[in-house]
Amino acid sequence: MSRSALLLYNPKAGRAALGEKGLEMIVARLREWEIDAEVQHSSNGQKRRLNLAEKDLLIVCGGDGTIHDALQDAIEAAVPVAIIPVGTANVLARELSIPRDPLAALQVLRTGRTRKLHLGKADDKYFHLMAGVGLDGYLLRQVGPSLKRFLGVGAFWLTGFFRFWSYSLPVFQVKIGEELHTATFAVVSNSRFYGGHLRVTPHANVFDDTLDVCLFSARSHFRYLMYLWGSLRGKHLNYPDVVYRKTRKLEVTGGSRIAVQLDGELAGTLPRHFEMAGETLEVFVPG
Repeated sequence: MSRSALLLYNPKAGRAALGEKGLEMIVARLREWEIDAEVQHSSNGQKRRLNLAEKDLLIVCGGDGTIHDALQDAIEAAVPVAIIPVGTANVLARELSIPRDPLAALQVLRTGRTRKLHLGKADDKYFHLMAGVGLDGYLLRQVGPSLKRFLGVGAFWLTGFFRFWSYSLPVFQVKIGEELHTATFAVVSNSRFYGGHLRVTPHANVFDDTLDVCLFSARSHFRYLMYLWGSLRGKHLNYPDVVYRKTRKLEVTGGSRIAVQLDGELAGTLPRHFEMAGETLEVFVPG
C-alpha cells in the first residue's frame, strides 16, 4: 500500500549541502518503497506553512533549524517525522542515534520504529532541543549565515572567541517553583547535547516530560572560561555558582535586550515563560 509524504529540504543546511542529485536519489529510494514524496524547499528563518494535508508522514532533510521551523505544522497535522540530518550540528539526530549518511538515515524510516518526543515551549513557540537565555543568544546574533555554512559549529566558537569579551553579562531572574535565582546565562533543555558534543544538561532526555535547567551566575569572563572547561570535563555541575534543576515550568525575566534562542535560532528577548508542552512529536528512530 503506497504512502504519501512531504519531503522538506533545506538546500542551505550545513557545510556540505546534499545537492539536487542527492535529493533525487532520496526521492527515487522512497519511490522504490512506494512512498510518493512531494518536495518542498525550505530555508532557516524563512517560515512557510507546510502542505501536510492528506500526508502520511513528514521527512525533514536539513538541520535542527529546519526541524524547528517545521514543528508547529507537524504537531497540528499529527504526522510522524523522519530525519535526514544534513545540518550544521544535527543535535537531535545525535540524540536519536540517526546516522549522518543521508541514505543510511533514510533507511531508519523503513527499518526503525517511532517514539514520542516531548517538546518544550517558550510562550507560544515550540522547541525540541533547548532554549538559551543571554550569552548564546548574543553570540548567535553575531554569527553571519555565510560563516555558519563555511565553518559549521566552528563559526559559533570562532565568533565567541572574538565577541565574548565585549558582552557585559547582564543579570536576569529565573523563578523555578518557589525558588528565585539570578543568572547571567541559562540553558533550558530537553537534550543532553548543547551545540556539538558539549553536555551542559547531561541528565536531560528528549523522551522525558521534564525540562533540565542549568544556570550560570558569574559576572566574570574568566569565570566563564572555567565554566567551559568544567563542561568539557563533565564537572560543571559541581561548581557552587552553577544551579541545576529539573522542572516542568519556569519564568525568566530581565532586561528587554537580553536575547533568547530556541534550537539554535534567535527567538526574541526576555521576558519568557518556559514549560513542557502537552503535545508530543512522533519521530522515527533506529529499531
